[in-house]
Amino acid sequence: MSGTNNRFATALMKALEKKNLDGFDYLEWKQSVGRLTEIGMDQDTAINSAFITGSSVGLTKEKLIKTANYYAEVLQDEKAQFMRSLEKHLVDNVEGKAKQTGELKKKIANWETKIEQLREQIQAATEQIESADAQITAARTKAEENQRGFEEALQVITTTINEDVADIRRVLA
Repeated sequence: MSGTNNRFATALMKALEKKNLDGFDYLEWKQSVGRLTEIGMDQDTAINSAFITGSSVGLTKEKLIKTANYYAEVLQDEKAQFMRSLEKHLVDNVEGKAKQTGELKKKIANWETKIEQLREQIQAATEQIESADAQITAARTKAEENQRGFEEALQVITTTINEDVADIRRVLA
């Protein structure tokens, strides 16, 4: 993942940790599977071994699937919060600037009738418009990059959870 995507993945993982349920559940199981595969254990054996370990403290297949789905919902809540934040960013940094430039353009039209007296004011307003247009472009670009990065990170994590649930169902049948 790119740096931006990694930032979003880190934020999403922190959100999962913040909403971590008590006891041995999907998150702890997933960490166990990860550690086991890191030491060279094949995926299916790691899934079984982590499940056996978890079952010694009350983990069941149903609890594992239920908590995996819970964490998938936590991610969807994070997406909703992100989209609200993104919308606010766009309103604050795009729509507000667009309104500002529209008002300045009206002022310019009035100033042109008094061109001799107002030449300095027209020049200042033109510079503000150019600056605002650059800010609008930068804000839109950043918002699009952030949305793409978030969606990519969300997709990777959600796909992993879905694959894990499929593996759980397949292996622990």
